[in-house]
Amino acid sequence: MMIATINTPVLRRLFTLCSLTCGLIFTPLAHSANSPLSLSLAEPRWSFLIENQMDQSDVMQLASAERTFARTLQPLLAEQKYKDVAALLKERSDEEDSAAMSLLRGQVLLSINDIKGAEKALKKATEKAPQQAGAHRSLALVYMQQKRYSEARVHQQKALELGLNDAQLYGQLAFTNLQLNNAAAAVAGYRQALFLQADNNEWARGLLYALTQSQALDQAQALVEELLQQQSDKRELWMIRSQIAMQQERPLQALSSLENAVALGEKEPSNLATAARLHLRHGSPQRAVELLTLPAVMKTQIDTTLADTLVQTASWLVHEQQWQTLNKLLQATAKANLPDSAKAGLNVSRAYMALNKKDNSAAEKALRTALENLPTSGDALLALADLLRDQQRHQQAIMYYLRAEALSAYRERALLGRAQLHINQREFNDALQLLTQVVRDNPQRTDLYANIRSLRNLVRNES
Repeated sequence: MMIATINTPVLRRLFTLCSLTCGLIFTPLAHSANSPLSLSLAEPRWSFLIENQMDQSDVMQLASAERTFARTLQPLLAEQKYKDVAALLKERSDEEDSAAMSLLRGQVLLSINDIKGAEKALKKATEKAPQQAGAHRSLALVYMQQKRYSEARVHQQKALELGLNDAQLYGQLAFTNLQLNNAAAAVAGYRQALFLQADNNEWARGLLYALTQSQALDQAQALVEELLQQQSDKRELWMIRSQIAMQQERPLQALSSLENAVALGEKEPSNLATAARLHLRHGSPQRAVELLTLPAVMKTQIDTTLADTLVQTASWLVHEQQWQTLNKLLQATAKANLPDSAKAGLNVSRAYMALNKKDNSAAEKALRTALENLPTSGDALLALADLLRDQQRHQQAIMYYLRAEALSAYRERALLGRAQLHINQREFNDALQLLTQVVRDNPQRTDLYANIRSLRNLVRNES
């Protein structure tokens, strides 16, 4: 009888195929090697000067009735007592303000963050004296404060046309262009600001930010190296260096830069997770787990992306059989505030660690817990089905295979797993039907044709 050929090479090949395809399914980070890594970079803080000093030429532009009043303001302005100046201005009606007085009023109100009042005064100044460059520059600052960048750019460009040519104005226009997604123009503006004020680190950081936004990565790389020579203790510069290196596909430099940022106090959980992923691909798995289990990560409400990194890290450690490191990760995440899907994924890894110790009972418990966390976890369903199948608890195994088959992403592996179960029970016709269904669903599985032919011969010979 051909039934004795259950141990023939053909069926052993089928068993090997199904074992590779249907066993505990993990998604190590290596599978997502082509997915780009990125960092959460805080946008640089920008500060711009507000011109609110009056020299003698400014005083001469005031109406004659305003000059005496202006002289009383000058000492307060010199001492930057802007609230006191604003209080005195409030005692005067703004109806008869000259353009120069409206400009002064607007600049003072802008200094104390009275944006609405500043806008009113500065608009009046530009209407009364359209050729006053300073009024246009100050009104642009009001619009920048309100994030009305298109309006700000109009007045910044007008100020340039009227002959205002200083680093502050170029820097402000560069910032505005950056906010309007015109990175190339921002680069030009910051270069001009630096040309006029070479020792201004803010313009240098702005240029660096604009270069990265415009994908001028080689120039950005050269600039960040120059800045780091001067300011090696600036965490944000190491972060930008790391981001540039990732975009240039230089992972080791990205990793070393990110580690420098961590040493300088970087605690953003998503960035620590990125460092961990870099370590898994190019560095130390032990360091990856150290980063992922830092209090800054574990004490937060862990979001989906970070949770996925934890699950993938555990899967990678399973794949590499680094059980001690995996155990540390699982212990650290045991009480973490994780999404149910992540709890399920980590319990699958916990099951595999138990299987390595030949503790089937603990593995089964972990997998059932995973399904309590997430009843639709295909990985847990297939792993538990395989475990039950290997223990010859066939009816229970079939139940979990059927549940996995209902999930489109796991259907093929579940069909193959159930086919293996029937082969183990010498139910060749049932196995044949399942393999035929796999090929019907996925015609590219030509590797199964030889198995199907062998099973057909077995069924024919049995009958």
